[in-house]
Amino acid sequence: MNRESMTVRDAALIILRLALGATFIIHGYPKLFPSGTAGFAGFLQNLDFPAPAIFAWIVSLVEFGGGIAMIFGLLVRYVGALMTIEMLVTSTKVKMAHGVGFIGSRGAGWELDFLLLAIALALALHGAGSFSVDGMLAKRKRPAAQN
Repeated sequence: MNRESMTVRDAALIILRLALGATFIIHGYPKLFPSGTAGFAGFLQNLDFPAPAIFAWIVSLVEFGGGIAMIFGLLVRYVGALMTIEMLVTSTKVKMAHGVGFIGSRGAGWELDFLLLAIALALALHGAGSFSVDGMLAKRKRPAAQN
């Protein structure tokens, strides 16, 4: 792969990371702040999730903390995998299980979840790219002859 196509690829990965990270941060922030995860845990309890308080913390941290990590390109493969799992659960156990279609009757279907899942999965499979913390750390680990 030539240098120009690598730069375009890395630019595309930044765009995906920024979009995914920002979206997750926006959805995670109100689950954590200002009053903590109690309200979200109540929502999960109403949906009959097991251990709703624990899952409320996990989801909130994946969304908010994972969104920040995604923007910086830190642990992208792992964060992308966690986001993929979250979007699978959200789509199947929350939306589809309650009769919400791909495009809901009021516009709130699981189409956004599907899009976020696809982006998260692509980043989990591919990684962050060169313009990221992961990329900088990988470059440091390579022997000097390969740089």
